[in-house]
Amino acid sequence: MPALTKELRKHLAQTRLEVLPEDYYLVSLPPDGKLIPGEWYRPATTRFALFLREPRQISLVVARRKWLRMRNLFDKYEVAGPMKVLTFDKKISMRVCGYMSAIGNVLVAAKLCVIPISTMTRDHILVNKGDLPRTVKLLREFIEECRKG
Repeated sequence: MPALTKELRKHLAQTRLEVLPEDYYLVSLPPDGKLIPGEWYRPATTRFALFLREPRQISLVVARRKWLRMRNLFDKYEVAGPMKVLTFDKKISMRVCGYMSAIGNVLVAAKLCVIPISTMTRDHILVNKGDLPRTVKLLREFIEECRKG
């Protein structure tokens, strides 16, 4: 693994991990399928969600409970899960280079498969539910190592 810069180590040291309590599914829908119901977006019932349209598919990350209520609306779909969402609660500027790469290197070295998701201000990973304890342990150790410097 490449050496971490002092600035990157500082950002990693300030990171707080948060595991969302719900189980999530990663769902693939055909691009010409039915519309996603408005309920899916309601803040009162949706802590975390992802909708991504590509030319060949629509990908959703949806809480298990919500998916079980919605799945009958769709004729065709593929589902992976249950998964957990792990949030890196540290606002990262687009000028910081290598933050998710450093985290990814730790997980790849441990042979853990995750799906990274980034937003304008936060980064997240989807991890198989069974791998969550090991993933959290490794990342907490890595962050603590960055704090020690």
